[in-house]
Amino acid sequence: MKKILLFISALVLTWLANAKTIELPGDTVLWRPSDLPGYTLALQKCSTCHSAHYAEYQPPNTSKGYWNAQVLRMKNIFKAPITDEEVPGLVDYLNATYGANRK
Repeated sequence: MKKILLFISALVLTWLANAKTIELPGDTVLWRPSDLPGYTLALQKCSTCHSAHYAEYQPPNTSKGYWNAQVLRMKNIFKAPITDEEVPGLVDYLNATYGANRK
């Protein structure tokens, strides 16, 4: 039994010594800057899980209700670190920046 454990340990150490590393490319789509407080929240909260690609590729005719549903989905289903107080600011930013009423 001892020999088997030593053999397995040697295999694991060999595997770790030969482990490859990869370097992912940087984000090519960044959150659109805004003076709205939700911009800073998006950088802090949304970027922990995904890039701005997610917002950029939503349908262009989205409403405030759509963005509210998305933020609540991220918060409640995916457990994003968003407080109830932060939801309106994020929704306002996403709607004004990526929604149908974007400027």
